[in-house]
Amino acid sequence: MKKIPWQVLMLALAALLCLIASSTVFAQENAAKKWTFMVFINADNNLDRFGILDIQEMEKAGISADVNIVAQIDRGYGKPARRYDVTGRLADAQADDWGLLAKNVAELGEVDMGDYKEMVSFVKWSCENYPAENYALVIWNHGAGWKKKDNAPVVKGVSYDDQSKNHISTKDLGIAMGAVHNLIGRPIDILAFDACLMQMIEVSYEVRENVRYMVASEETEPGDGWPYELICAPLVQTPSMDAAALAKLIPQAYVQNYASKGKGCTQSAVDCSKLDELAAAVEFLALKITDACAVETSEIAAAKNALGATQKYSYADNIDLGHFAEMIGQASKDETVKRAAEELRTVYGRVIVENQFTGMAARFSTGMAIYFPRYSFNSKYETIKFSALDWDEMVRAVTGAQSVADPAPNPDNNNSGSNSGTIYPGGYDYPDVYPFPGGGFHPHWPHMPPMPMM
Repeated sequence: MKKIPWQVLMLALAALLCLIASSTVFAQENAAKKWTFMVFINADNNLDRFGILDIQEMEKAGISADVNIVAQIDRGYGKPARRYDVTGRLADAQADDWGLLAKNVAELGEVDMGDYKEMVSFVKWSCENYPAENYALVIWNHGAGWKKKDNAPVVKGVSYDDQSKNHISTKDLGIAMGAVHNLIGRPIDILAFDACLMQMIEVSYEVRENVRYMVASEETEPGDGWPYELICAPLVQTPSMDAAALAKLIPQAYVQNYASKGKGCTQSAVDCSKLDELAAAVEFLALKITDACAVETSEIAAAKNALGATQKYSYADNIDLGHFAEMIGQASKDETVKRAAEELRTVYGRVIVENQFTGMAARFSTGMAIYFPRYSFNSKYETIKFSALDWDEMVRAVTGAQSVADPAPNPDNNNSGSNSGTIYPGGYDYPDVYPFPGGGFHPHWPHMPPMPMM
């Protein structure tokens, strides 16, 4: 038998060892980590520069072997979309042409960030390339609560793309999170919004079956949005923190940041697993108020007085649910209404896992807003899941508001440059950070024409 030269054997052995080593490195790089923190940054609008600044804040969290921080950013002014690996960059990484140290892992060209399918595609890519035990998705952009944009004077939804003129409606968001659930095989751990006005029961109820915790603001957000360093650095330092801990950390860090700057804001986290119980309590209260109003006209006045005293936000049709339950409990003389309001507050306390605010204008914020228009009821409300309850019927019974396709602007809405945030005095003082003609609106808030105050 012919002998194989020892040099050939050594070369084969060396090749085998290299293959094993490279396979080990590949496996380590692709092994499931503790967290994958995904940020869907739709900066294809007046928020362009803030998107870059926020990724730079994420970079300050450092490099991590246990936490993936990944971002998809679409920029304005004709710039393309990219995907970045923030925590997987090289230790000696140099800034790219956008000033980012993060690793540019994908050039996407122009994409429609207002299409929910694009967001699902980003999550799919993240899960396939950055598997983890826990997942958080942050939607970064303009936000406005539950309503779909269309051509209505009051526009609500999230992720407004100025190129496509598209955005993600509440109904779309529900479909998207169902798809995300299917991708990871369970509800996502955290869905969060670095966007205005998204902490509404109408929004969280839409996604409740596919999300464990939802983090968002009842009020508008300053242009700087989240303080990502204060959120991402603790996660990188303590990757073992569970979803509840991270959901609570975000409002704490957010309000700590803006309180130190003297700016008012709100941020809260809700446990979506308890939303069916809360929805039942809301419906029970709504039915009792409706019944009481049908028997005693004084109860209509009581409900209106409670509404007038309740915490409101930059869209005055958005009121704080917990504060309304407190106010109606005080204003009503009907014992069944009082008991229903107290029962709602009890359940509510279990749903809101963290509530933080700063500033006098937000001082009655308890963690979740709800739609309560006084003048006309947007008929598009019927497209969302929460409309199956009797809340809207109670609102109509109290206010006489009629459903219309394009409601007239609420004169209580404050859309001036200062954005006071509520109809109460002592509002927020946000600078106009969009230095172009036609500015004067809050940068994380869809632009609307100024409306008079009552």
